[in-house]
Amino acid sequence: MTIAPEAPARPAVPEFLELEITGRCQLTCPSLCYAKAGPTQDHGSMSGADWQRLISEAAEIGVKKVQFIGGEPTMHRHFDALVHHALAVGLGVQVYSNLYRVRLEH
Repeated sequence: MTIAPEAPARPAVPEFLELEITGRCQLTCPSLCYAKAGPTQDHGSMSGADWQRLISEAAEIGVKKVQFIGGEPTMHRHFDALVHHALAVGLGVQVYSNLYRVRLEH
C-alpha cells in the first residue's frame, strides 16, 4: 500500500525570482554563456508593462527579492524602470551584470 502525503494547506512562496529580462549582451562568449546571449539577441516578447505586472504580483504573494539576469540586464530598454518598480513595491533587488560599460545612472 502506498500512502500519498497530504498537499500543503498553502503553496510555498519562493524567496526570490530570477527574471531573465533579455538575451542581449555586449559580449560573445559562446562556450561560457549558459544563456546563449549575445549582441544580436533580443529582449523577448514581454513588454515593460508585462515585467512590471509580474514584479507586482510577485510582491503581492510574498516574494522578497528579484534578481535581474540576462544576457546583460542593463541593456534592456526598461531596466531602470523595472529596478525602480521592484524597489517601490518593497522587493530587494540584485543585478547580475558582466559590468562591461556600466552607465553612471546604474
